[in-house]
Amino acid sequence: MENIELRNRIIKESSKSFIKLGVRNVTMDDIALLLGISKRTVYEVFANKTELVVSCLRYMMIEREQLFLEVTSSANNVIEEMLTLMNKGIKEINAINPVFFSDIRKYYPTIWQELYSENQERHRRLTCDRLNRGIAEGFFRSNIDVDIVTILFQAQMDMLSNEAVFPPGQYDFADLFRNLIINFVRGISTQKGVKLVDTMIEEHY
Repeated sequence: MENIELRNRIIKESSKSFIKLGVRNVTMDDIALLLGISKRTVYEVFANKTELVVSCLRYMMIEREQLFLEVTSSANNVIEEMLTLMNKGIKEINAINPVFFSDIRKYYPTIWQELYSENQERHRRLTCDRLNRGIAEGFFRSNIDVDIVTILFQAQMDMLSNEAVFPPGQYDFADLFRNLIINFVRGISTQKGVKLVDTMIEEHY
């Protein structure tokens, strides 16, 4: 097997295990056993677990970006796009063990901060693009301050993972995410936009 093929296989299977069980609970021995290869072979491809975790996280980001492109290319308007992404995001959240995120924050803080910073800039740009598109399409109010609303939206998204505000045992993350997106979109929508949001939620979400 070509080294690149083996590398991709290890990344894909490791990502599935990390998401299902958490990063700490999956050892390099577990990964080798899962793939039916020796631990030595795994270490020939990845020098250590940290390198593997970084590769898996970047793989997940690429997969999410691909999903985003598929949705944006097929959506008829910005509201359909945002609600479709919300729905897919909820399915993704429900499939991920919450331990996965806490493990990354606790045991790989440098990696977490680096990826967080990258995502913040990307999400800021995407949010601005969506807001401007929504205004142009007549679904979002033209008098909103795009820059301020973008910052407020990012702050609300960050708040979802703040356990001091939303204790895990008391709130379901998927419910929090759904409430944030729906109320955010409705709050900046024109009457035309609100009507579409309500219709789509009633029919599909």
